[in-house]
Amino acid sequence: MDLSRPNFSKAGEQNPWSDADSALSPLLNVLNLAEKLGYVQKDKAVQFKSSAPSLAMIAVLKESSRIQKELHQVDLDIQKRMQDKETSDITHFDTREKRIKDIQSLNGHMQSIIDSKTQLKTRLQQPFVGDYVKIEAQYHKYAAEIFPQIAPILADLNTHLENITWMKSLSFNDGQMENLLSELHNSLAGLQTTFQLLCQMRTCMTQFHNLDLKS
Repeated sequence: MDLSRPNFSKAGEQNPWSDADSALSPLLNVLNLAEKLGYVQKDKAVQFKSSAPSLAMIAVLKESSRIQKELHQVDLDIQKRMQDKETSDITHFDTREKRIKDIQSLNGHMQSIIDSKTQLKTRLQQPFVGDYVKIEAQYHKYAAEIFPQIAPILADLNTHLENITWMKSLSFNDGQMENLLSELHNSLAGLQTTFQLLCQMRTCMTQFHNLDLKS
């Protein structure tokens, strides 16, 4: 084998991704040899090499491989977090301690119910005795009538209490009441004028109607 000449045929077969012309590989070998001997500047050789389709494809494949590894790592982290969340009741000490305390509290509550079983039976067997309002038979009718009347008042009791509290905290020394009364007087005067105009319009309409009937 002659070592003085580069093996151009094998150099073209080293890159299976290359779709360039077969003359490109020998040219690259010539450039490499010329670069080593100092006949070609390094930046020009690199520029020529970077323009080769095979090198561009290799760079894309490397970037794709790197991104694929990062995606696998992210997917692995997600799976770890999901498994940690699903097994937190067993693997986390604080969660196990909380579960144990809850079970102990529930166990104590159930044990107290079992210990008080006799008292609970006695309490359940006794009839319920409440505090009732005793009313004479002759007043039953009036009591039955008053409850429907006081029901709306009791329903609005909260609003009434708020109004009472507001009236208690209201002060008439700031002079705002005079302004409110003046605005109220103007509103009432406007309503009175509008009412008079409506009455006059109604009277006129009645007169027109009567004239139409006579004609």
